[in-house]
Amino acid sequence: MLAAPELELPKPRKTRYPIPLAEFIRRKEGAQTLKTRMDRRGCTVVKDRRGRRAEIAAAPMAAAAAPALPPAGALTPLTSFRGIAATSWLPPDCTMSVGPNHVMVAVNSSLAVYAKTGGAALLQRTLATWFANVTQGTTIFDPKLLFDQHAGRWVVLAVALGPNNESLFLISASVTSDPTGQWRNYALDARKDGTTNTNNWADYPGLGVDAHALYLTANMFRIGGNFAYSKIRIVPKAAIYSGGAVTFFDLVRMKNADNTFAFTVQPCHIFGAPQAVYFVNSLFPTGNSLTLWSLTNPLTAPVLTRRTVAVSTYDLPPDADQPGGVTPLDSGDVRILHAIFRAGSIWTALTTRQNWSAANTAAVHWFQIEASSGTLVQQGIFAANGRHFYYPALAPDGNGNVVLVFCASARNENASIYFTGRAAADPLGQLRPSLLLKAGTAGYVGLDSSGRNRWGDYSGVAADPVTGSTLWFYSTFTEAANTWGTWIGSARL
Repeated sequence: MLAAPELELPKPRKTRYPIPLAEFIRRKEGAQTLKTRMDRRGCTVVKDRRGRRAEIAAAPMAAAAAPALPPAGALTPLTSFRGIAATSWLPPDCTMSVGPNHVMVAVNSSLAVYAKTGGAALLQRTLATWFANVTQGTTIFDPKLLFDQHAGRWVVLAVALGPNNESLFLISASVTSDPTGQWRNYALDARKDGTTNTNNWADYPGLGVDAHALYLTANMFRIGGNFAYSKIRIVPKAAIYSGGAVTFFDLVRMKNADNTFAFTVQPCHIFGAPQAVYFVNSLFPTGNSLTLWSLTNPLTAPVLTRRTVAVSTYDLPPDADQPGGVTPLDSGDVRILHAIFRAGSIWTALTTRQNWSAANTAAVHWFQIEASSGTLVQQGIFAANGRHFYYPALAPDGNGNVVLVFCASARNENASIYFTGRAAADPLGQLRPSLLLKAGTAGYVGLDSSGRNRWGDYSGVAADPVTGSTLWFYSTFTEAANTWGTWIGSARL
């Protein structure tokens, strides 16, 4: 492929959120001191699927300098190697997929393929070069990856903006299970709702799959304006994988039970063959429920059904401290960051605020939902006093064991990557002590146009389709002053 120039066109919006930017900034600034409901002993109160009260205290984090050895039967680290080095983009947006013999990762705005044993990348290209045969002169961003275990294919999704406000979903699918081989690329007009033209563009895409279709989601913003609504695009896989003409069906303007428009609707990566395809979103900017969407008949007559799943309160997290008084890192918001359906359950997570006597911190809020009934099986808050945990992603193996990756920082710790997990037999709502994947080495400042010190916007996680019990993860750390780096790891329980 010929190299194509990378462009970073300004995004035509007034806010990244379903609320005005000024309101978001005010709420984030207040997150350091505002309190959410907790019991009198300082524990977060949750309930399991039988309605029993469970108190989930803050989970300890292993010391960065010398992580404690896990107890018998706990997490077993397997692989650890460097991912894509810093590009000129911010935020990084780490995403990953794992196939029979390879690991594929992407950031803004490049992707790379590695052997599972690590080492130098077997293939690395910018997204501009990767998609050069279907788009030129556009800004390509927010990549998402998956390995479709149903068909043995790799899939890349990104969105693009053009100089005349063109908005595209870019899809790339491998021809075989070898990601270093041939791929097919497609560019779909994201401004269309079905066959209807709109004045909207797509941001923050999501990517899911089942045996029949790819499921793309995006937050749609009015060109030059505010958030409009979320979109689900159903793309049958047969044409994508065979090189035929691509068709799609759009669902738009989904609303939560409180009549607000759904924001950041995440599609599930579907394992197995459930009777429906599942999507999930949080409320914004705070809430005590998740919205679970069930899609049936996706290729013939799509029907989308909404259910509300009651959970503990989540709220905007404070930004994450760094050593030496460096500008705190943007810890993000409460949007759902990733979702997987496996063995009857949906697993997902977001970043929330945890209260402490001295100051609040960013924390991980994770969930297991029984998909067919919409029942909350368990949830937990993973937090530590004085430390910030943010941008989580989790994945289950085939036996109900789970691994979760996240970023962490504090006034005495630069932005680092940790991972934790739980065995299926562990007490409900609890995760194991976390282990360090890669320590940050310096402070980081990467300000966007609104003055936020951007980090994230998400981490990557994937289940190994060969071993079944190995779970992989990919995220961001500070490799040098004002320079992010990425690191790949794997573990099993």
